[in-house]
Amino acid sequence: MRAAGRSCSSTMVLVPLNLSGMSMDQEELIAYLAFIVSVFALMNPLAAVPIYLGLTTDLDPETRRRIPFKTASAAFLIMVIAFFAGETILTMFSVSIPALRIAGGIVILSMGWSMLQARTSRTRQTAEEADEASSRDSIAVIPMAIPVTAGPGAISLMVVAASYPNPIEGKIAIVVAVLLVCLLLWLFLKSATSISGILGQTGMNIVTRIMGLLMLGVGVEFMALGIGEMFPALLVAPE
Repeated sequence: MRAAGRSCSSTMVLVPLNLSGMSMDQEELIAYLAFIVSVFALMNPLAAVPIYLGLTTDLDPETRRRIPFKTASAAFLIMVIAFFAGETILTMFSVSIPALRIAGGIVILSMGWSMLQARTSRTRQTAEEADEASSRDSIAVIPMAIPVTAGPGAISLMVVAASYPNPIEGKIAIVVAVLLVCLLLWLFLKSATSISGILGQTGMNIVTRIMGLLMLGVGVEFMALGIGEMFPALLVAPE
């Protein structure tokens, strides 16, 4: 397990952990923190703020007050289900983990590129979905939880993380990381009006571009690992 931890310490997307005795060495701590950053970048609570404000403009205050908690709870549940059941679903459809890494990398790169231009990626929400959401009685689960926060990129991350042989302590640590990000999502949505007022549109765009750059890095890591595992001959140096 320790060897697996070393192999992933240089990547932002996976975190096989050896938490026996509830202790982590420096490499594992860095890998774990990198995993949290990856989850945050892919779920991107800040990018959900303008979407939330746009969809709740005409709602009464009591309804708006309930949405952040429902959204964060639903997003957490979706991510945990992806972590524990995703690999089984892939097996049912005969999809390999390397293939998912490559596909997930393409999706993440697309999302990151859109965010780098301060635009909402169509993998998060299309114009048609936005129009439909505006007429829903509740937007907490669809589209706010899925696909706005727990979207294809975030779900791919959880399925890939589940493919590594983590002990029970490692699995708990991964769930806790997702819980922390979902708590931030709740806080961001709860304070959406204040955040929008403090940062302004320019500030929101700057943060979105930074998250987009991180997502591009995560997407490249996803694809590089997937291609390396699917086509190992490409990694063999010519003699």
